[in-house]
Amino acid sequence: MSINLALLNAKEAGFYDKLEIIVSDWGSDEPLSEALSLVPEAEGRVIFVHIPPAVARKEQKDSKFPEVLALNAAARRASGEYIGRIDNDTVVGPNFFRCLDNLQLKGSANEIDLKDSFLFVERKSIPYRISKLSLPLHQIKRFIKFFKNCFKLESATEWGREFWWSPVGIMMFHHDIWKASRGYDERLIYWGWMEGDLALRLGQKHKVIEFSKFVGHDFYHLEHYSNLTEYKDRNGTATPRKKNEPRFDDLNYRENGENWGLSDYDLTITKYKVSTSPMTKSFPLFHLARLLGGTLLLIKDKIWHSLQGFIPAIRIFIGKIKPQ
Repeated sequence: MSINLALLNAKEAGFYDKLEIIVSDWGSDEPLSEALSLVPEAEGRVIFVHIPPAVARKEQKDSKFPEVLALNAAARRASGEYIGRIDNDTVVGPNFFRCLDNLQLKGSANEIDLKDSFLFVERKSIPYRISKLSLPLHQIKRFIKFFKNCFKLESATEWGREFWWSPVGIMMFHHDIWKASRGYDERLIYWGWMEGDLALRLGQKHKVIEFSKFVGHDFYHLEHYSNLTEYKDRNGTATPRKKNEPRFDDLNYRENGENWGLSDYDLTITKYKVSTSPMTKSFPLFHLARLLGGTLLLIKDKIWHSLQGFIPAIRIFIGKIKPQ
């Protein structure tokens, strides 16, 4: 869904011809390029970097998924002027493409120098009640369009951290900076702190920019935790995994060797081709009913959440009046 919507939204924004999507396919037995059914706009525009299982097992060691290696492998093989990192469960809206295009056209007239900056945008969250429905593209696109201002922004600033501590909407910078810095520190093969480390390292030579001030928060994470308890425990006993420890001192601008991004492996690079097999038909009325049901349940959740704070307030108010 996220790949398809990125392509369609880029096309709507007039950015399609400037877009290249690189998918880092880490350790799949069956390559994703052969398993996915994407929209026709994906042909030649989506590129898969396949890291075979034997290489993946060797390089990830005891990590469940070494994002830094997977992302560096994709960045090393990208050809775009700017290379951004986005999670596979995040939808990119059309306004981001419009704003980025406008900033590029302005060039030196910008308030910021795009070519000399670490750019970071936080994401908004699409509630689980909606994301679990796996709705057709046009319906989830319309849902985002009408309710995007109601989605919660996932921001570390709410708990006193820098914006780049937040879950990633997009993290991007110029191709030349990727090449000079050699990307993510490839020792951080566990969970977290990857962007924090990169922000501190690149901040030694470049500006660290809260890019949402220029492009908004047009990134929408498809939530996959059904409740707050699951979300709270996502890095605890519910999903045990090692975490990278934050380090603030003695950081080098360049941490990796010249073979960063698995460049010493002969990885398979595949451009997507549209399948000629018939696609499964969807039933719009059925999906619409599910969307309405999910939306009503979401509204119910919002009302109940509001009442949770309102009812104690009434009790306090009544308690104050009663003695009088």
